[in-house]
Amino acid sequence: MKPGITDTAAVMQYIRGRIEMQEQKFNSVLWSCVWQAVNPARNKNQYDYITTTVFKNFNDWLAEYKNSDSKGIFYSITKGRMDSTSIHKSDSFDIIYTPIAELYAETGDFKKQPQLLLAKYIKATPGKERSYESLEMTDWLPIHQDLIKKNFEAGYNFSKLIFPEAGEEYNYTTFTFFAGEAMFDKQADIDYDPYMRTNQSAFINAGALQKEVFSELFKLVAVVKNNEE
Repeated sequence: MKPGITDTAAVMQYIRGRIEMQEQKFNSVLWSCVWQAVNPARNKNQYDYITTTVFKNFNDWLAEYKNSDSKGIFYSITKGRMDSTSIHKSDSFDIIYTPIAELYAETGDFKKQPQLLLAKYIKATPGKERSYESLEMTDWLPIHQDLIKKNFEAGYNFSKLIFPEAGEEYNYTTFTFFAGEAMFDKQADIDYDPYMRTNQSAFINAGALQKEVFSELFKLVAVVKNNEE
């Protein structure tokens, strides 16, 4: 938000308009939510809000983001599609960053909308990206599934950054969802010893295959669209 602006009406109007336009053209949005940074002064890009939008698949519209020239520049950004948000003009807000990621794994029951989101931005050890992906999807996904059953988490997903890719300090993200503050505050009560005894390599390899660059906590502002309700 621009200095002195606290009313989010312009942001919500713009986001809803974008989703409606995308649905009319492609009918591919599964869900879209707006989240507010709990501590915006701490986040690296100095934004107040983020929008998370999930699409069904790489249709002919979204797949164009994978096209690049010899320098790794995504030339489809000139076609007025999703990343045209980066040049949107408004008196109330600026678009800081528009990343696109491919969802690799997801677990959880989202029929009741989570109220908190913990986002972690990960840099895989160079040359070990495939091993890190296997670690998350084979070793850690079952742990998150068990934590969801025990009411420590509401949901979890793991994704790989595909745009912009070149030069980014992270290349993967994990989203952990919580029903509310009470669930989030229970994280210190998790007993990881049984998981370590069952699969010690999941913890040992985590340090060798990836580095957490930074993390942020967000609280839900609005559900723009949810086809899973």
